[in-house]
Amino acid sequence: MLNKEKIKYYSSLSGKKGRASEKKFLVEGKKLILEALNSGFEPELIILSNEFEQNEFDYMNQLGGFSLHLDFVKNNDLAKIADTKTPQGIIGIFFEKTSHKALSSFFGTFIAFENINDPGNLGTMLRNCDWFDFKNILLNETCTEIFSPKTIRSSAGSVFHLNIIRSYSFIDDLTNFRSAGYSIFTADMEGNNLYGYDFPERSIIVFGNEANGPSGELLKITDDRINIQRFGQAESLNVANANAIILSEIRRFHTI
Repeated sequence: MLNKEKIKYYSSLSGKKGRASEKKFLVEGKKLILEALNSGFEPELIILSNEFEQNEFDYMNQLGGFSLHLDFVKNNDLAKIADTKTPQGIIGIFFEKTSHKALSSFFGTFIAFENINDPGNLGTMLRNCDWFDFKNILLNETCTEIFSPKTIRSSAGSVFHLNIIRSYSFIDDLTNFRSAGYSIFTADMEGNNLYGYDFPERSIIVFGNEANGPSGELLKITDDRINIQRFGQAESLNVANANAIILSEIRRFHTI
């Protein structure tokens, strides 16, 4: 049984400051916890309500296939740790896992994100990338957190399936890729028509800030800007919707 200090400690992981200092994050719900475990993320602890243990016999058997430290708490104590208003009765505490490989060791197409502020948008776009099998993801310095609860939930677990790298020198990294033969394509309202566009095998597709679009620095090193043809009168598309359309179009005609 967790004491008050431990409950307070784990509840701190629902906040950005706690996650950043401890390099740990929360995962709530049966499906997402299994996604994290099956994807090789290391759990510190799985916290369950006593009611969950009694009612989820089959799921408890699935957890038995992993080497786990389990702790059981009352519903009201679990609610203190949870990020959601109506927790499902199970919370996983996981250690962050980031790639230590050099960017130059990755091959194929990259999907990159610049200044994405909304965790729901980022999570949805990571889910899109997973659906269309674009595994290599590059985030710039100021993109929202990968392991915030809302990003994880919006990604429906896809955050655990991708090679996600946060760059700490985004423009320099893109410039180096360009020098190595990659072409950089940036989604932009002023871009060229996406449909029928020819993308080379070594491409980086960049999606910018939801409200402001790509930065001037990014546009300076962009080989070409791409846009989705508008047929109606809508002012713009949500960045996550645009991301899905562009990835679908690339996959439709190309195998990159």
